[in-house]
Order: sequence, then structure tokens, then C-alpha cells
Amino acid sequence: MFFKLVLGVDMSKKCFNFCLMNKRFEILEEGEIENTPEAIFEFISKLLACGRINTLDEVLLCMEHTGLYIQHLTQCWLQKQGQLTVVDAMKVSEHLAGKFAFEEKTDTLDARRLAEYGFRYSDKLKLWKAPNQTIVTLKRFQRQRDRLITAMNSLEVPLKESRSFDSVAIFEQLHQNQQATVNAIKSDLKNLEKRIKELIESDEELRHLFKLISSVEGVGPVTAREFIIATEGFTKFTPQQAKGFSKYSGVVPIRKRMSGTSVKSKAKVPKRKHRKIKELLTMGAHSLVGSKQELGKYYERKINEGKHHLAVINAMRNKIILRVFAVVRNQTIYLKNINVSLD
Repeated sequence: MFFKLVLGVDMSKKCFNFCLMNKRFEILEEGEIENTPEAIFEFISKLLACGRINTLDEVLLCMEHTGLYIQHLTQCWLQKQGQLTVVDAMKVSEHLAGKFAFEEKTDTLDARRLAEYGFRYSDKLKLWKAPNQTIVTLKRFQRQRDRLITAMNSLEVPLKESRSFDSVAIFEQLHQNQQATVNAIKSDLKNLEKRIKELIESDEELRHLFKLISSVEGVGPVTAREFIIATEGFTKFTPQQAKGFSKYSGVVPIRKRMSGTSVKSKAKVPKRKHRKIKELLTMGAHSLVGSKQELGKYYERKINEGKHHLAVINAMRNKIILRVFAVVRNQTIYLKNINVSLD
């Protein structure tokens, strides 16, 4: 990738701080821009008119991922044929500050650090591309589903406790007070599930992916959707990167300190893991315990060998991931009792 300048951007909901830097790490310009399409297009026009560049692709936009807030800037920048990369804020801190965190942290300094990071680690950066809009919509629907379930649980769990400890009269009153709300949430969840199903059916590629993934034992519809979201349709993680996804999910422990015969620490699960995927895989693995399916028999065999319950569940989570990536790689649904390369 070729670029003359790096534009470091620290994004927030209402605005973003920017720092324009050259290869000598000199700050050419910095400031704050409102996070709206109108303000962003005006900012890009001024950047092109400043005389430092001929076209926008001579500038690399380097920013951290802040979820929904980056949409305006990324869409406007790509529309103007610009190059951009989205980086992990933790990696920026680790690479520039070492094991010690930055003592001073402001939006202006963060923008400068992102610009510096863009130059220093340009060989490791990947250009960001606009994600599949169907997957973006699927992610929004899935997160809305999570919020509805959380809201319903926050109402129903205390009510169950009330039934065990309060008088019948109090319980009945509490039940009546919220029943209409709970029914409304359940109705919204039902409608949302219908829309999610229609969304997947409307996209031929996603429909095929969903069919492949959900054929694996221990993988239900919700988990299959999370695999699609987390891998961005197996583009962020290709079908050949099953082990990498296992580490990303926090399933495979990583040994950080090892030199020769000296082992200074035990293998640990990384702190930065995809909690949602790991939780769903845990539920999927537990659902197979006691079953006659392959992984159910695997669990029983390992327990009889003296393995710890959690160790076997973790191994089952990893096997589910390997099988999901295998069926996508081989483009065939999972077939029981047939040896398929898992990695």
C-alpha cells in the first residue's frame, strides 16, 4: 500500500479528533470534526484542497474500531476512494507504550498515536473494506435480540424468586404488574426471529453458510448466526484459520512465557476473547453431554479416563469450531461417523 500521509482519528459519538502526520512524524494539522456526513465531506474537501496531496488515496486513514460510531467516516472515506485501516486500540498501546500504559490519555494524543502507529507498523496493516451489509444487518438484529432477552430475564428472574419467598398475594400482584410488558417482549422476540430468518433466506451465500454451520452437532441457529457475524462470513477468518478462531474465541490456552526448558507460567486463556461465541459454544457442548451423538460419547469416554469436566467441555468447544470450519472449507454438511479433516 502506498501513502504519503497518515490521518490518525480518535472517534467518538458526536465528533472525532484527527492528526495529519508525514513520514518524519511531523504533525501537519490536527483538530476536531463533527461526526456527521456533511461535516466529514467538507473536511475531505479541505484536505484535498490543502495542496499536500493530489488524490485522497495518498492518505491512509488509521482509526480504532468503536462500533457504530465509525460508520459515517468509513462510508464517506470509501466513497471518495480513500484508503483506511481499522486497528485494535490495545495493540496501539502495547506497541507504542510497551508493557507500561500511557500515563497521559486525551483524544488529541490518541489521534497522534494512531497516526504514528500507521507509519511505524504500515507493513502489518490491512486495508479495511466495507462489510457485507446483510451481515451488518444480521449483527444489529442479533444484538437487539440479546437486549430483548436481557430485558425479559431482568423481569422474570426476580419474579421467580418472589414466588419462592413472598406471599401468594404479593407474587400475584408483581406478576400482574409486568405481565403485559413480558408478553410484549416475547412478541417482539418472535417477530425478530422471523425477520432474522427472512434476512438469511434473502441472501443465497448466507443461507448456504447457515445450512453448513448449523449441520454441526452442538450448533444451533443462534450459534450459527454468531459464527457468521464473528467471521464476517468467513472473510475475517478464512475456512483455513480454524486454530486462529479458536484462540480468538478463548478456547485454546496460550503459553506466554517459555524459554528452552524454563516454563515461567501456565498456559492461560487470553483476556481479549470473543465472550459471546465462547458462551454459546459452552451451552452447545453441555447440550451434548449424555447424548448418543459423537461428542456426547467423546465426553463420556474422556470422563471415564479421569479427565476433568471443564477440560473435556473446553476440548468439545474446540472440536465444534474445527468442525464448523471444516464443513465451510469442504462445502459439505457435517456427516456423522465419517472421518473429515478437522483442521
